[in-house]
Amino acid sequence: MDKLFSPVKVGSITIKNRFMRSPCFMNGCDVDGLPKPWLLKYYKDMADGQMGLIIPEYLYVQRSGRACEGQGGMENDKQAEAWKSTVDYMHKRGTKTLFQIADAGLTTEFRFTGERPRGPSPLQPGSRAMTLMEISEVIDKYRQCAKRLQQVGVDGIELHGAHGYLISSFLSPMTNHREDQYGGSPENRRRILVEIVDAIRKECGKDFVIGIKINGDDCKAGNPGIMPNDLAATMAAIPDMDLWEVSCGFQEASTTIRSTNRIMRRKDFPLKEGYNVPIITIVRKTTKAAIGVVGGIRKTETMIKALEEGADLISLGRPTIADTHVVQHIREGKKMKCISCGQCIMKGEQQVKCWI
Repeated sequence: MDKLFSPVKVGSITIKNRFMRSPCFMNGCDVDGLPKPWLLKYYKDMADGQMGLIIPEYLYVQRSGRACEGQGGMENDKQAEAWKSTVDYMHKRGTKTLFQIADAGLTTEFRFTGERPRGPSPLQPGSRAMTLMEISEVIDKYRQCAKRLQQVGVDGIELHGAHGYLISSFLSPMTNHREDQYGGSPENRRRILVEIVDAIRKECGKDFVIGIKINGDDCKAGNPGIMPNDLAATMAAIPDMDLWEVSCGFQEASTTIRSTNRIMRRKDFPLKEGYNVPIITIVRKTTKAAIGVVGGIRKTETMIKALEEGADLISLGRPTIADTHVVQHIREGKKMKCISCGQCIMKGEQQVKCWI
């Protein structure tokens, strides 16, 4: 238990304990991508509850990459300024914060963006492959967003590189069928990620933390998706990353990602306690950066085991929806409220909250 509440270094910053809030979509922003008051209060309450590192849900880097109406944005200064007082509050409570930025890529919908979905390759009817110019432009959008966040005092950013969104779809051979410099070999498929990291590092400097939420397993049976050894190779190839948050799952192969109709429990990927922890043992030796692990971690003994296996941070998503003071309550020895039913994220058309 003591190790769970010991400090840990992530890049240039020190987290006061081993708990991070994994970014979960809360459906808490308005049509202009600005956070609603209840969403800001939610994060302030979490800081009061002793969370070491808070990462709010994904913010779109440009309107054409918006996933849904309730998603927030970081494409202009007004959107950045809307978060400043909350960032300041978190810092006063001793909590560090990274903001997750993303482009939803092929998972976008015309009704939210006014454009056809685009990604590395056209996979579904109506989608299209991005041009080289568009790839260059989106890399620069990530750079611009990181700079805006740095200017309002955020400690760093986390790229959304999991679950089939833009970066994830470039990394995975399941969705990247390009034959140019951004497709084919593993080196080419991760080129967009390398260039995004390089652009942000040059813009924001060495002390600005750069992290990524990334798949250790695409969980797509019978398809050539990302597997733990692929993640290990990516980690080794990008030494400038400060934090790797290990996740899993693709939109079509979702085990923990939202579904509008039902909770999906695949027989070949059971939702067991701490289902991503085994990946840590495979990837730990490939990077000196901090590693966070997310996914069904509900028991203190699982948290301790994850740290023993090489994780530096325990990443909690749904438990923070059920209880903003979950870290404080773990310290007090209380049983976690979250039972992993997934009802919170399955009802994503409404304000995301615990329904139990």
